[in-house]
Amino acid sequence: MKFARAWRDMRTMKILFSETEAEADRLGDREPGVEHLLLASFALPDGTTSRVFERLGSSRDALREAIIHVHGEALAAAGMTDTGAATSALSRPRTGPLRLTEPAQGAFRNAVALAKSERRPIVGADVVAAVATITHGTAARALESLGLVPSAVVDAARSEPAR
Repeated sequence: MKFARAWRDMRTMKILFSETEAEADRLGDREPGVEHLLLASFALPDGTTSRVFERLGSSRDALREAIIHVHGEALAAAGMTDTGAATSALSRPRTGPLRLTEPAQGAFRNAVALAKSERRPIVGADVVAAVATITHGTAARALESLGLVPSAVVDAARSEPAR
């Protein structure tokens, strides 16, 4: 049984990491961060992230728009007015290991720990719960701009059954 769970986790991680990098590319970011990891969790076949966000009255598209808005606000605060470059897709070769930001690495580790503590494979809701505990950064501000309270996001994610 452990082998089957490990195999499923490896497939999940492959999807999650490749989609995290793709999300960073689509948003024009050089380094995949927490917000990209959260968006990538929607691509997981378990569907738990979508169900969590539906229950909270939101969606992947709304989250993506909130992230773009938060990025734009950050650029404007830094005195950069050309925000078009921040939302254009990067085209760079994918070589070598995925390099997540430190907060994204921590969120992923927390998602894995949550799944392990419940003795089940990793699902998107684990990523959602882990990301919602992070209080600073783009993902936190995007969730806030959607009117989502972190504790409610964690509760919704933790109550989502892993299928």
